[in-house]
Amino acid sequence: MVKEITTEVLANAIDATKKTVRTVENDDTFRLDLPSGKQYYTVVNKIASNDDNQLNAMAIAPVNEDGTTDYNNVAIVYAGTNMPNETGKSGFGSAVNAFNGNISEEYKQAEKFLNQTQKKVAQKGGSITDVAGFSQSGGYMMKMAGEHGQKFGFRTTSFDDWGKNQFNTLTYDEQQWLKKNPEFLIRYQNDSWANASGRDRKYGTVSQISGAGFGEHSTLAKYFDGDTLNLDRLAKDGIFAPNMTLEQVKLAAKVWAKKNSKFNPLANDKSEAKKRVEEYLELYGKYAKGNANLTALKSTTDKGITNLQKSIAGASGSKKIELRVDLANAVAKKAKIVGEEAEKILKKMQQDMEHEISELSKEILNGANEIRQYLSYAEVQEMIAPYEKNKLWDSVQASENMGEIQQDKEKLTTFSEKLTIIAKNIQDYDGQAGSSMFTPKQ
Repeated sequence: MVKEITTEVLANAIDATKKTVRTVENDDTFRLDLPSGKQYYTVVNKIASNDDNQLNAMAIAPVNEDGTTDYNNVAIVYAGTNMPNETGKSGFGSAVNAFNGNISEEYKQAEKFLNQTQKKVAQKGGSITDVAGFSQSGGYMMKMAGEHGQKFGFRTTSFDDWGKNQFNTLTYDEQQWLKKNPEFLIRYQNDSWANASGRDRKYGTVSQISGAGFGEHSTLAKYFDGDTLNLDRLAKDGIFAPNMTLEQVKLAAKVWAKKNSKFNPLANDKSEAKKRVEEYLELYGKYAKGNANLTALKSTTDKGITNLQKSIAGASGSKKIELRVDLANAVAKKAKIVGEEAEKILKKMQQDMEHEISELSKEILNGANEIRQYLSYAEVQEMIAPYEKNKLWDSVQASENMGEIQQDKEKLTTFSEKLTIIAKNIQDYDGQAGSSMFTPKQ
């Protein structure tokens, strides 16, 4: 099975870089404990800070299930600023330079490391697919994308980048390329103290994260699932991100208001949560109509399927059969995921709608009780009758909706199971065919 280099991998690898480059040698393997599970990677190349160098970086490649290394999916990750209390040269001086709107001096070292790695990977017949950085190194990812991303075709990702007017460090041609290809530079910006560096929110594909807090200058690695942020997880921690539904925004606002009330004992949690919801609209413009996590899940699976199809086109023999098995399994997985997620979403939507209707009915009833002294009982009952919950909520229709979606889920699950069996049969046939080639004829 082909293992993708995802944003989740990049963020967690950056967090592990400073330790890994001192404990693991080139060509050795190490483990990343990701939110989605444990995965193993080969260190293709590395550099650790010393008295003359402030850079900590490593190039990694996924380890396949058969123990081989996939050099077609190599990522380079650059750690954040080397601190005065850490081994090697301090990166504070170059961070100040970036704050003043210049390219960090660290970029030259980062560029040299990229070129060295490119040669190593080329010798393996592989390619660099991703380059990522955090904080100061996140700042010069813009230059990295403009100067080298367009040449080699890799995606560049920055986490909570640091540096003023970094767009001005690009040449005119690099600037024009980035404007036309914003998808080659993915930027995640927290509402942390890194905002004070004067960074822009204009170039590349920018995702603003609000509510993490002034002190949360990090990759936010624990919130990534594949190539996307887990919006439900963020909402439960009181954090806003683009493409949240109204329900996710309300939850995030409620949690945020409760967290921040300890700093202001006089604050009213409900009114603060309401203000916070309004702030979401000011920041992001609108709520998402559907569940973004499902869309992202399908997108990630589609990306994996597309990559497998491309690999199959260039493969032959046993490798081609192996990739076809992977493709069948990927399609089967997608079918199952879509069915399960569709059921969850409809169930959640109906639960939310029933709750909203119930609350509306209660408000109307409470309002009616306040005017009972001015009207007769019959007049009040006639007024509220159309707004009783059993009149507003059609439980029969809700059950029918769930029944239909469950049938669709069962069909997709059956399809997934059959496709998985086909994949296994292809694999078994390939194994039998391979064995027969080396079996002496009687």
